[in-house]
Amino acid sequence: MPNGGLLVPDQPRKKGRGWSENEGLQGGFALVAVLLLLAALYVGATGIFMAARAELRIGISHTASSQAFHIAQAGLATWVNSSVQPALATYSIGGTTVDVMATKLLAVDSVTTLYRVVAQATVGGTDERNPGLATRQTSLVARRSGAVPVVAVTGSWREKF
Repeated sequence: MPNGGLLVPDQPRKKGRGWSENEGLQGGFALVAVLLLLAALYVGATGIFMAARAELRIGISHTASSQAFHIAQAGLATWVNSSVQPALATYSIGGTTVDVMATKLLAVDSVTTLYRVVAQATVGGTDERNPGLATRQTSLVARRSGAVPVVAVTGSWREKF
């Protein structure tokens, strides 16, 4: 071969192993394919991250809601077991304020009266460990006969958003 095997501009290129006439197009396709794959991986990782964050927020809100419910229930129990049962009372339970309100529903006879007793507790929002905010309200129907303290008849709860 003249010129020691070097190709000169007027000589056609030889096809050999790994060589193609469309080499420039194939090299560009690989670059585009890799970039598309990286973009898809980025979108997938971002989606997983956002889903995990949403699950964390749901867990925090559920924890705050559960704590508020149990503290409101404790407020009701405190009021029912108290020797003095005022129409409006405020208790501090676990560092949380619980408001309890008793409303007269019905005078059954001259000595028996039915009351609706509602307790409301709000938890969260200020603590860094539990930033969730929840207000829960629980209530019960209670009966008072004469001078005997109120006795719970039935209970219910609801969540305020």
